[in-house]
Amino acid sequence: MAAMDYDSLTYDFQHVPALKLLRAEHAPFIISFLYQQFKRKQRVNVPLSELSERLEDYLEALNAEQEGSYPRTAMTYLTEWSDEEHGFIRIGHHEQPVVELTADTERSVGWLEELHAQPFVGTESRFLSIVQMLRDMVYRSTEDPEERLQQLEQQRDELQRQIDLIHETGAVDDRYTPTQIKERFLEVCSQARQLLRDFRLIEEKFRTIARSIREAHLSPDARKGSLIEYVLDADAKLKDSEQGRSFYAFWEFLIAPSRREELARLLKSVRHLAEVQSLWSEEDFLQRFPTYLVDAGSQVVRSNSLLAEQLRRILDEKQRAEQRRILDLIWQIKRHILRAPEREDVRDFCELDGPLLVQMPLERPLWEPRQTTNFQPMPEQIPATHPSDIDLSPLRNRFYVDERELRLHIEKLLVQQKEIELSDVLAAYPLTKGLTELLMYYTIAAGDPRHQIDPTQPRTITLRTVEDESEKRLTLPRVLYCRDVSNEEEIGEERP
Repeated sequence: MAAMDYDSLTYDFQHVPALKLLRAEHAPFIISFLYQQFKRKQRVNVPLSELSERLEDYLEALNAEQEGSYPRTAMTYLTEWSDEEHGFIRIGHHEQPVVELTADTERSVGWLEELHAQPFVGTESRFLSIVQMLRDMVYRSTEDPEERLQQLEQQRDELQRQIDLIHETGAVDDRYTPTQIKERFLEVCSQARQLLRDFRLIEEKFRTIARSIREAHLSPDARKGSLIEYVLDADAKLKDSEQGRSFYAFWEFLIAPSRREELARLLKSVRHLAEVQSLWSEEDFLQRFPTYLVDAGSQVVRSNSLLAEQLRRILDEKQRAEQRRILDLIWQIKRHILRAPEREDVRDFCELDGPLLVQMPLERPLWEPRQTTNFQPMPEQIPATHPSDIDLSPLRNRFYVDERELRLHIEKLLVQQKEIELSDVLAAYPLTKGLTELLMYYTIAAGDPRHQIDPTQPRTITLRTVEDESEKRLTLPRVLYCRDVSNEEEIGEERP
């Protein structure tokens, strides 16, 4: 529990951004604009360019009512709200600069929402919720099997009593009244908003660790080993903390398809309750609550990934710095050798005949087993035959594709239509000579400027083989045959 003495409160009102926002000179202007852009549509972040344009329009409307009230530009206000002194918003960089609300601004806006949101306070639903949570804590904290069995048997007896009562009377006697339904609905909406605001607190934890990593990296005596140890320890500590375990348990619950379907089904059922129809227009964000949860949770997970990205960048920078240092040392050694004066009293250590042969161990290739070639056995010798006894009919009886006949097929169909595709030609004149005849149709289209071959629009053609009478499907470019329009125009001009 935070201290509530005079000194602590004085410090909080001077330094905590949530209180500084409420005490700001233009607090209504700041909060109203941020609420419209972020909370009304439950947007996690807004592009900086879009937010600047909307703020310009907002300033123009306010200055039209009270001339000169807000003389500065929109970008000036946004820059001021994001500096360290204020901390109302955060400007980040993803694919483009985006603006996000800080956790302190979420607290201020949430407090004002609770101040104006609910038409009445549901004391019964809150008390029963407290009792239910106390009961769950007691039931789920016991380690005695007998006690737990007794609790489950009591729940079973109560459920059986309700089942028997419904079988006897044919009616449900424990339905909520309209007032009870409304107050529970409002309580659900309030807790849903609070849950979305809590995501900012978790995201701040990850950002704080990433900021401390950057600060440690800037230290002159920083070492890679210590930075890696710090990152891994910080990440493990955050995940093992109560807040981290709670968030990751929630995230696993949320990404399960069955859980999301159950939540969507429950919200759809509540949407059709007659008692909440008058409240749904004010609480319409509950209908899109699963989407908001996924967006906010994804933002937290994305902030967590900044730790790994920060670590990778640090290691890359350290490696590049070491490589540059090694290259500098090599060049210094070379310059020192070239500038060193020759001394006459220096004798040769040894003399070698011929050029110096340098072999580096790492340049030697690894041993690889020798590849062996296996030859197939020679074919059996067959007795020689006279050339006149050899059957050469398969070489003579090859089929011939008549290009003029295929062109005639195309022209006959173009008399009836201005444009036809290859599939239309094949439907009227099926292939009789297989792939060779099909390729001839493409040759005709490629050689005539009237026709078109479009590779971006593939077509599937069925080709029937003669040997086994099976069908094969070929995906080929689209072929479009077109009628010669110029000849028709000349004929039309000569006809009168």
